[in-house]
Amino acid sequence: MIFFLNSLAEDQKSKSIAVILSGMGNDGTKGIEAIKRNGGMVIVQEPSSAKSPSMPLSAIESGNADAILAPNLIPDEIISYLKSEELKAKLAEEVTQSNEDQLSEILNLVKQYTPLDFTDYKRPTIIRRIVNRMTKNNISSLNGYVNYIHENTNELEILAHEFLISVTKFFRDKEAYEILRERIIPEIVKNKLTVDSLKIWVVGCATGEEAYSLAILVMEHLTEVKKNLEVKIFASDIDKEALSVASKGIYNSSIKKDISDDLLDKYFIKEENTFRVRDNIRKMIIFADHDIVKQPPYGKIDLISCRNLLIYLNPVLQNKILSSLHFCLNKDGYLFLGPSESLGEVKKSFNMVDKKWKIFKSIETPKYLRDTTYTTPGLNLPNISFQKSATTEKVNSDRNLTEIHNRSILEELGFEAGIYVDSNFSILETFGNYDKYLSPKFFNFNLLEMLPDQLSIATSVCLRKAVKNQGKSSMSDVKFIKNDQKQFIDIMVLPISKSNDNSPDISLILYSDHQHEEENLDNEESFELDSHARQHINDLKHELAISQEKLHKSYDALDESNDNITSYNEELISSNEELQSTNEELQSVNEELQTVNNEYQLKIKELAELNDDLTNFFKGTVNGQLYIDNDLILRKFTSATTKQINLKTTDIGRPLSDISTKIKLPTLITDIKNVIQSSEETIKEVETIDERWYQMVITPYFKEQENINDGVIVTFNDITELKKTQYKLSRINEDHNTFIYSVSHDLRGPLSSLKGLISFLTDAQKAGSIGTEKIMDMIEVSINNLLQTIDELSDIAKIENEIENSEPVNLEDVCDEVKIGLQELITKTKTNIICDFQEPTISFSKKNLRSVLLNLISNGIKYRSPEREPEILISSEKKDGFVVLSIQDNGLGMEADKIEEIFNVFKRRHNHVEGSGIGLYLVKKIINNANGEISVDSELGKGSTFTVRFKSE
Repeated sequence: MIFFLNSLAEDQKSKSIAVILSGMGNDGTKGIEAIKRNGGMVIVQEPSSAKSPSMPLSAIESGNADAILAPNLIPDEIISYLKSEELKAKLAEEVTQSNEDQLSEILNLVKQYTPLDFTDYKRPTIIRRIVNRMTKNNISSLNGYVNYIHENTNELEILAHEFLISVTKFFRDKEAYEILRERIIPEIVKNKLTVDSLKIWVVGCATGEEAYSLAILVMEHLTEVKKNLEVKIFASDIDKEALSVASKGIYNSSIKKDISDDLLDKYFIKEENTFRVRDNIRKMIIFADHDIVKQPPYGKIDLISCRNLLIYLNPVLQNKILSSLHFCLNKDGYLFLGPSESLGEVKKSFNMVDKKWKIFKSIETPKYLRDTTYTTPGLNLPNISFQKSATTEKVNSDRNLTEIHNRSILEELGFEAGIYVDSNFSILETFGNYDKYLSPKFFNFNLLEMLPDQLSIATSVCLRKAVKNQGKSSMSDVKFIKNDQKQFIDIMVLPISKSNDNSPDISLILYSDHQHEEENLDNEESFELDSHARQHINDLKHELAISQEKLHKSYDALDESNDNITSYNEELISSNEELQSTNEELQSVNEELQTVNNEYQLKIKELAELNDDLTNFFKGTVNGQLYIDNDLILRKFTSATTKQINLKTTDIGRPLSDISTKIKLPTLITDIKNVIQSSEETIKEVETIDERWYQMVITPYFKEQENINDGVIVTFNDITELKKTQYKLSRINEDHNTFIYSVSHDLRGPLSSLKGLISFLTDAQKAGSIGTEKIMDMIEVSINNLLQTIDELSDIAKIENEIENSEPVNLEDVCDEVKIGLQELITKTKTNIICDFQEPTISFSKKNLRSVLLNLISNGIKYRSPEREPEILISSEKKDGFVVLSIQDNGLGMEADKIEEIFNVFKRRHNHVEGSGIGLYLVKKIINNANGEISVDSELGKGSTFTVRFKSE
């Protein structure tokens, strides 16, 4: 079933429908994953209505069921789904052709009401998701859906979740993970010292399967090489629901098909119908709500996995993300992309490790991010008035407007750089010449960790003051030493609020050096380290007090946990007492088993004798065997022996000489006696009266315990097919002899003619005769005949050993090509060719299939009946695991005695038609070389039918 469903999904994509009914096993579950992955529909029978509910239950546990219904409700659901699919296709076309402003409005509403921005996602993906929601809400126009969103704002969260595509599984693309296991992870670990950290980043981790898969690979290798390293795996996504599942590390039982039993036992704990990731793996991973587009990347990463994320984004956003990933990779770090993704503009900075699975190695690390701007959804810029800039660049998007606004802030207030931060000093957005003030050695989320000490303290004090007073705060002349030179920095902090929250939890920090033109700014003051350091210390003390209060609450929670543990411990003690009681019961059962064991010992001797029979039985074959003792009495026989000897169960115990056989071997009894006396095996080929052949092997029957021979085993191996093959080989040798004779005859004729013509031409030239052109034409005809004979011989020689690679071939396409090649003959003879391909494709060599059809169709035309217009029917169907191709004509037909020889070389159906007699020979060779079969049915005066059977893959 799994192969059928996979093929259905690949062929029909979103049009595929799978219905899982009562049954055993989980093949259906594996197949419906492919159906869902390609956008199809899955319906599962309600388990309570199934005689064997294991397959429906397995499908439901996988989470891929779209509907769970009783059997009588399934047809209506399929009809409803088909109607909805027609509506979806119509809606998708209308939405694609609709006004871009309406799509932009929907995306802006999602951006406004959720923290997610899908502006730069590819439009086809966005349209498909919007159409899905329109269909489910019975809305027939995009304008109607916009109105519906305005009236039902909760639809925005549903739509945003629809945009988030969380398709993943453990060890997805096993071949790619084998490369990671065998090459990439060992290389990373080898270059690490024990004091180093190994860092991995899984971008777009969804529900966590990929992150846990990598953690397992790393743990397996570290255990194998006995190396102790600190491992940090950052797993990020913007889908909070998916992150919640990932963080819990609990998965349903369907993961068993993706993870080997060994790894499942080592790294998961079975809990009823689920598996929970063990703590040693869970502690390696940090799951975070992180937007790779809008937030700065992590730093100093050894391996980044960003698979099947870029395919949903437009090229500009792809290049920005790839630039960020390149920036945070260590030199010689690895980047792991999806099979359909590429490096884009950063291609020159990587070497290809594996082309198929898109694994790349970084050969250089940039000092700075190419795109230094990071934005925050819902951020309100400060309301600062400024004159119109001299530049008149066209604003094409909200991002361009934001960049122009940021530059205008710097120009208006006279600063060089700006950084947006939250209340925890985490960087949200940067613009201007900010790298002049930050350390270039690393990139971090926390602004204070990136600033030099003096500037960090000043920034912290200034920001805290601005937040506390809920107003602008500034400092001037902050001493700053860089490259052994003193600089003086001016700082300004502007608190800003989010659009949906009036609390000042976002701030804009502006920096410039001392050389800027001085202005009288409100709250501006000169920075004195001692006084502000004291203020900074007081702030830290306040924060410490809050932290101590939180720690006290944590202690209370810990005490409560200890109480629970104590309770659990008491329960364990009680359970241990019960186990002790159970152990005593098991001891009693063990004594009873010992008694039973003694009784079994008495049976061992009997089993040993039976074992001797079985051991000797399997020395021979199962085609047929006789067991005969030293007195030639039949002890036993296998049922297949009745093909050679007339035996019944009542014959056991009778002398072999009293039993009639079908074997044409009068010395059978004598041969058995000789083996009994000599203890040496005898092998002969014998024929039965029904003309079957067997290899008869007479082997001594040896008793190992007593070390004696106690009769013989007569084994019959059926070699009838081998004999037939030998006969066919002899026929082939005869064909080869005929072939050599025909070749010499066909070559000798043109050569003799050439020789005579050349002699005649020579005499004519000596005599000065005129009219040699006719002789030259005759020479040319003889040469063409010779070349044709050589070409035909070449075709035979090539086809003897040629085996072309198979590929899916469309029968109608090949048939059309053949008809074009025979068009002149078809038109001339008024042949009607009919094609009926119920099975449209076969797996075969296209070139060889063309040759087969060309020979069979042209033969059908050449050997046509003069009494009627030629008609050829070409059809195909799948039958008994084969694709059957039939070519039926209404021509002359053949006598029954000629059918067997028709495929021999230089044999022709009728002598009154010109031909070489090798066409059908070549056809049979082509079919046989591909392990196919060809046969012919013919009736004289009515026509012939050639049937070709191809193995169906």
